[in-house]
Amino acid sequence: MNQRDTNQSDPDRRDTGGTGGETAGDDRRTRLRDLDETLDRLRADLPPPPGDATDFADSGQYLAAREELEGQIELLESERERLRAELGIS
Repeated sequence: MNQRDTNQSDPDRRDTGGTGGETAGDDRRTRLRDLDETLDRLRADLPPPPGDATDFADSGQYLAAREELEGQIELLESERERLRAELGIS
């Protein structure tokens, strides 16, 4: 059995294709940081409710854009919570 096979049997020591010394835990922490940055950006991009009376088309576009962003945020938050649980972060 070669070193690559040995690393794959241990999820925290598998070969991640990096320069060496990286672990799956490092990958998860990096992904968690990326998720936090993306969530911050998406939350900032949420359109505010229109301040004036608009027509139905504008209202529909606003709601569609907001629902799409909220759906993306929900999926990313779920992934973030899963990673936090795997890493033992409360």
